[in-house]
Amino acid sequence: MSDATRGALPRVLELHCGIGGCAAALAGHAQVTAAIDINTVALGVYRHNFAHRTAARAIESLRPDDPLLRGADVWWMSPPCQPYTRRGKGRDLDDPRSRGFLHLLELIERLRPTALALENVPEMRGSQAHARLREMLERAGYAIAERVLCPSELGVPNRRRRFYLVASRERLSGWATEPFAAPRTAPPPCPALAAYLDSDDAPELHVADQLLAEYVHAIDVVEADDPLAVAATFTAGYGRSLVRAGSYLCRSSIVRRFSPAEILRLLGFPSSYRLPPDLPRDNAWRLVGNSLSVPAVREVLKAVPAIAQASAELCAKSAG
Repeated sequence: MSDATRGALPRVLELHCGIGGCAAALAGHAQVTAAIDINTVALGVYRHNFAHRTAARAIESLRPDDPLLRGADVWWMSPPCQPYTRRGKGRDLDDPRSRGFLHLLELIERLRPTALALENVPEMRGSQAHARLREMLERAGYAIAERVLCPSELGVPNRRRRFYLVASRERLSGWATEPFAAPRTAPPPCPALAAYLDSDDAPELHVADQLLAEYVHAIDVVEADDPLAVAATFTAGYGRSLVRAGSYLCRSSIVRRFSPAEILRLLGFPSSYRLPPDLPRDNAWRLVGNSLSVPAVREVLKAVPAIAQASAELCAKSAG
């Protein structure tokens, strides 16, 4: 029986940690044993907000006896998405950025963590990488559940559809026990987009009229006072690419980009989360665009029994 089953907080290893979307989702529900990413700028933001152990490492450099891998009940994985996207040419396992993922499969099969969870773009589902992952998990005796989830289904006015897979050597819980064909409950009402916005429209975020006229039919503009407005997915290209990188905001006849702080709110990061004051805005946009939807991650991890139990105990304490 694991420590988590005996009542201790489950222990999570955060791989491809980025700026800490998984850690934010787990706050109070689990203990992060280590957070690993090769991006030192992302790790700087991570350390600005979380005190637990971090390491700047390439995933493929990890070995089975590496101290960073010890003591975790759950492994969280958010590998690069470019091998499965059109912009990344969809090279799948032939993409060099898949090396870390393939190395993780070897580590999982050898070390057999109690549970693991993965996040990626919807296009990963049905890929060669997805098939290889499932084959390994089934061979190792894991129970597996999958879903594609958008935070707009959880009452957040932001589209960010992602593929999630959860696997456990114990029985899965929560949504993972529901029949696939079971009717979904209606999503909770979304707070108006205005609730996520900064109080001012910083001039440096404004979009020039000339660009607006040139790309008027190619960009998504949402109205700040529209109670039904839902922002499109923000990507790492926001601020650099004018199209297909995220929505623009119109307020008081001004059209502007969303600020990194606004995107963090839409991603569900807590109000206590802060970007370093010296972080350039372009870097901030790239990092938040590569991050996770905190409410979606929290919902997905309810399928892991140890985390579901810790969450239930936390709710019971709060109610008491």
